[in-house]
Amino acid sequence: MATENQDKSLEPLSLTCDQRLLSLERQLEIELKVKAGAENMIQMYSTGPMRDKKLLGEAQQMLADSKAKIEYIKMRRLKAKQSQTENGLDAEGKPKGEAANKYNLETPVDVRVEELIHRLHVECRCMEGAKNAVRMLQANKVAVDKKYLQEVSVELKTF
Repeated sequence: MATENQDKSLEPLSLTCDQRLLSLERQLEIELKVKAGAENMIQMYSTGPMRDKKLLGEAQQMLADSKAKIEYIKMRRLKAKQSQTENGLDAEGKPKGEAANKYNLETPVDVRVEELIHRLHVECRCMEGAKNAVRMLQANKVAVDKKYLQEVSVELKTF
């Protein structure tokens, strides 16, 4: 009966760890896509007809930020997996969750704020890239459909 109560008390802890791991996996997948996009942008801006040093520099910065975020997410995932294995029972059969959580210095709110700031930076860089692309299209006097260019310019101004 006592072990049944202990197992029930560990269930919410296990669920939150699993949810945290799933969330980190999703974040990692997103960040890997951002990294792939930045690599494609670097390739596009470094070769071919659209050579632009400013856009290339921004794409390289985005790639560096993405790599740093990927490393951070991998570290947090590893830490979450370790805390999940450590949050079992100690030798006496008592839950170790309280002791393990005592040393967790980052609160979920701090992590969420950091994630939102990162996403804001990525969105700002995407907006800058779109604005630069519009400027390049405006400067390029090749047959560009004015209607589409005007439509994109209007949509950029609404942000």
